[in-house]
Amino acid sequence: MSVDTKQRPPKQRSGGHLLLSLQEAIDAGRWKPGERMPTERALSVQYGVARNTIRRALQRLEDAGRIARHVGRGTFVEQGTRGHPNDLARRIENASPTEIMEVRLIIEPQAAECAAARANGAEIDAMAECLTQGEKAATVADFEMWDGLFHQALIASCRNQLLIDIYDAINAVRRKADWAALKERVVTPARRTITEKQHRGIVAALKARDAQRAGLEMKSHLLDVRRSLVGS
Repeated sequence: MSVDTKQRPPKQRSGGHLLLSLQEAIDAGRWKPGERMPTERALSVQYGVARNTIRRALQRLEDAGRIARHVGRGTFVEQGTRGHPNDLARRIENASPTEIMEVRLIIEPQAAECAAARANGAEIDAMAECLTQGEKAATVADFEMWDGLFHQALIASCRNQLLIDIYDAINAVRRKADWAALKERVVTPARRTITEKQHRGIVAALKARDAQRAGLEMKSHLLDVRRSLVGS
């Protein structure tokens, strides 16, 4: 795929921001499943960063099962989430909002505690950037996209591949039409303001390396989300 030199994105400030940009491009379908991505050199020019920064971001994407790199052939977007039996992935994608929120409440508070110990500064900065972009979002769809990237970045910072794979399948539900329609109904301006404050509380706890507080902030946030989606 050739590089469009007329519309290059702004230079990335960190590897974490670059990783989120590449994830967003894959999620948006810029590179389709099975399609070969640009070379490291082309991506370096396109995103305005050093090749070693590109290489590290691609390694993270490969670790998360989003891409596959083959010597002599190139880098390809994966056809689906690696490591999931098809029936399990399908069951997760067909789960109800109530089921999804119950599972998130089991997984994510513990993940927030883990992230408080394992996330590095660039990863926390990338999470904060997701919040900033979400707060600027003009539509519910854009806000939801950045919300999803924030939670994905937090999960990825735990460096547990099984957890990442499970959460990728859970997060795929957010891209379904019925879930998007539900969010359009419940994500009011007042609801967004509350969510943004809760997200900031989670990031503040991560920056303070306060695992217990991070877990409690995440649990409080998800309980509130569940109330708005499906009631108590």
